[in-house]
Amino acid sequence: MTNKPKISISWSGGKDSALALHRLINQDEFEIVEIHTVFESDTKRVGIHNIPEAFIEAQAEKLGIPLKKLYLEKRPMAYQKLMTDYYKQLKSEGEEHVMFGDIFLEDLKDFREMMLKSAGIKGVYPLWKEYTKNLINEFFELDFQSVLCAVDSKFIDQKYCGRLISPSFINNHLDIDPCGENGEYHSFVIEGPIFDFKIKVNSNGTYSQQHTFKVKDEDGSEKEFKELFYYSDLELLLKS
Repeated sequence: MTNKPKISISWSGGKDSALALHRLINQDEFEIVEIHTVFESDTKRVGIHNIPEAFIEAQAEKLGIPLKKLYLEKRPMAYQKLMTDYYKQLKSEGEEHVMFGDIFLEDLKDFREMMLKSAGIKGVYPLWKEYTKNLINEFFELDFQSVLCAVDSKFIDQKYCGRLISPSFINNHLDIDPCGENGEYHSFVIEGPIFDFKIKVNSNGTYSQQHTFKVKDEDGSEKEFKELFYYSDLELLLKS
């Protein structure tokens, strides 16, 4: 038994959530009850990362932390309802904190805080407002390894899909945020100090998919724009 406040971890499977969790574990201020991941209900994959459910299950198994799966339907306001209901459930079970790996996107944090507040939950942001070049260097220094699972075609060539994020990759892409915080790339962590073994994956080539995003201008009007992403067709070779 512990008197530490309980916390759930927002988990995408990528490097930012992994680094944030590593810091949280070392700070030893919370009792980590579970990690939670949002999957598209039809594909059973993680949003724009496009990581299959089985890959997240493998990470949770080797983290030794229970995984809560949340399934997102394709309908208006579905994400807000899904997360608000989940946060209310956490509150009813005595959990009052949720950790995120966000770094500097104010709009995203404000959206999260709005949902958390409605459920009486507090957000914890171990990486918030830190210099992203320092964060990616810390990630490397801790011997984390993360595979590029998705890249925005505007910034990154598809040949990098399936490769490890490395110092040379960062140095060769000085026009993007080092942590990809603006969505330039997404990753899947396969090794690091929070895992007790390396998750083995293989890349069977790449494929592309176009995504439509909605943004609001300062006058409140909403606009749509499309982005072409390249994805690595990853295969899970070892789960346990």
